[in-house]
Amino acid sequence: MVTAVLFDFYGTLARATQWMSIDVLLAEHGYELPKAVHDRWWNDGIDGVEHLEHSQSRETYQAWQRDRLLGMLAETDVHPGEYEEILGQLRRGNETRVLEAYPEVPEVLELLRRRDVALAVCSNWDWDLAEALTEVGLGDHFDVVVSSAWAGARKPHPRIFEHTLGQLGIQPAGAVFVGDTWGPDVVGPQALGMTPLYLRRRDHWADNGAPADPGSAGVIVAADLAAILDLVEEAA
Repeated sequence: MVTAVLFDFYGTLARATQWMSIDVLLAEHGYELPKAVHDRWWNDGIDGVEHLEHSQSRETYQAWQRDRLLGMLAETDVHPGEYEEILGQLRRGNETRVLEAYPEVPEVLELLRRRDVALAVCSNWDWDLAEALTEVGLGDHFDVVVSSAWAGARKPHPRIFEHTLGQLGIQPAGAVFVGDTWGPDVVGPQALGMTPLYLRRRDHWADNGAPADPGSAGVIVAADLAAILDLVEEAA
């Protein structure tokens, strides 16, 4: 029986319609951000990292993010004299970011709520996850909200899953995890004993960590969030 559903946030519940990308920003300054450098600092290189010492407060977490950006810029051709200008532009761009929920999300969450299923967000996001959920109109839909910034570890590290399950007061066997990134949202939850649902939206960006045929790995693959309703019904 499914007693709780845990959701990733970005790419699962919501997407950006306006966002300042570091890649685009550097290109505007005449620089290229090598993919290997970007991945090492912000994709594969950070997923699964435990960072308790940087999660003591919003200030310590933002300082860590800043240091990581500076470390990444140091591996590019960007002149050090431009670092602060670029970071300032990136900060201002993020302040004008626009997020929106995917169309089916509010109804699916409401239907799950009517079935007495506990709902949580467990996301590799920044310190302001609660504000992001409010921005997309989902702030009141969840029993528990956990950002990696607060938990001190990023998916697929078990700490963030254990923290979220503990807040819900349930065991992994009764939980389904829904997300769009293979390692953090499928491998991590599965290792802890949760049932993963791998979300592959038709307009989604490439997930380079996923197998060529995700379904062959015995994982449920869905094109939108409505699939969770059938899974909960079948497990009732």
